[in-house]
Amino acid sequence: MQTQPAGTAAAVEPLRSAGPTVRPALVTTVATALALGAATVAGVLLWQPWTERDDFAYDAVEPVRDAAWAGSALDGFGFAVACGALSVLVCLVAAARGARWAHAGAVLTTLGGMFFAAGIFAFGALGWYATSTDALSAGAGAGLLTYVEDHPERVAAPQLAGFLLTTVGLLLLATALGRARAVPRWLPVALAVLTVGQFAPVPSRGLDLIQVVLMAVLVASAWYLRRAALRP
Repeated sequence: MQTQPAGTAAAVEPLRSAGPTVRPALVTTVATALALGAATVAGVLLWQPWTERDDFAYDAVEPVRDAAWAGSALDGFGFAVACGALSVLVCLVAAARGARWAHAGAVLTTLGGMFFAAGIFAFGALGWYATSTDALSAGAGAGLLTYVEDHPERVAAPQLAGFLLTTVGLLLLATALGRARAVPRWLPVALAVLTVGQFAPVPSRGLDLIQVVLMAVLVASAWYLRRAALRP
C-alpha cells in the first residue's frame, strides 16, 4: 500500500476548485429578469398607451397623460433590465470564445439601456406635468409642449444616445453568441437582423411590431442562455 506524500492533498485541492463557478440560482434570476424585462417592453408596445411616435402635441398627450406616463415608466424600466440581464448572460456564455465581443457589447448595451430609460421616462413625466391643469392652463401647457417639440434635444438626446448604443451593443452581443456556438444558430442571426430592422422605413405601428418580435427573441434567449450558462 502506497502512502501519499505529505502536502499532496493540499497542493491538489486548489487546482480542483480553481476557476469561477456559476451559481444556478444566480443564472436563473438573471434569466428571469431578462424574460420579464423583455416581456414588459413587448406588452407596452402592444398596449401603445400613447398616440403616434414623436407626436408631442398637447391635444395628443392630454387624453392619455396617465397611461403615457405609466407606459414610459414600464417601457424604460423593462428595457434597462433586459439590456443589463442580457449582457450578463452573454458574457457568461461567451467566456471561452467571443469574450471580447461580449464584453464590449455588454458595456454598450447596458449603458444604452440606462440612457434610453432616462430619455423615455423624461418624455412621459414632462408630458404628464405639462398637461396638468392644476399646474398650468391648457394654453400654457400647449405652449410648453410646443417649445419642447421645437427644442427636443434636452429630453431626446438621452433616448437617441441609448438607442444607438444598444443597437451597436446588441450587434456585438449577437457576434459573441455566434462565435461561442453555445445557442441555436438562429438566435444570434435573428437578434442581429431585428436590431438592424428597426431602421427600416416602416410606419409607426410597423416599427412597434418589429420591436415586439425583437423582445420575443430576447424572451426566448433567456431560456437558451440560461441552459448554456449552466452547461458543464
